[in-house]
Amino acid sequence: MTLPAVRQRPDWQTWPNLITMVRFLLIPVYVVLVVQGHPGWALVSLVVLGVSDWADGFIARRFDQGSKLGKVLDPIADRLAIIAIVLSLVLVGLLPWIVVVLVVAVDVVLAVLSSVWFGGDPDLDVSWTGKIRSALLFVGLPVLLFSSTAWASEHSWIRITALVFVWLGTAGHLLAGAQYVAAMVRKRRSARSALA
Repeated sequence: MTLPAVRQRPDWQTWPNLITMVRFLLIPVYVVLVVQGHPGWALVSLVVLGVSDWADGFIARRFDQGSKLGKVLDPIADRLAIIAIVLSLVLVGLLPWIVVVLVVAVDVVLAVLSSVWFGGDPDLDVSWTGKIRSALLFVGLPVLLFSSTAWASEHSWIRITALVFVWLGTAGHLLAGAQYVAAMVRKRRSARSALA
């Protein structure tokens, strides 16, 4: 008597990937809420974004649901969220344009190198610098948004604290970008050496 074959789940069908897709959907929702002047609801959507960012990584590690697709989608979702959050805060006058320029410039360089050298998938692990950068920005940016609410706007220290986190996160973004570029250069040299 032969046992029925166990159906293998495709690599992309995981809970972390589903959570990541929800993050992609939440990004435009957040932008609309900020631009239309609903900082409270925008803050709620940001909290959900931040929790989902933590949750997909935790579930992937805890239940061994990591996937190649997840390694590609997760950093893309992080970068899109950061760009959307920063850009929306610039549009409503809470952040200077230089933050957007720095964040976007790093991501454009990484995207171009990744596309030219690795066909868009360098298959690199997320660095600790990248994780700390994301944590700083996902704390500083919501607090900056909160500083624009009626109650918080009366307390200037909230905005100052938020800006400190944001600038530290921006510096971390530049450093993480440099580390990813260095890792791609090493991987490309290693691949070339293997072919030589």
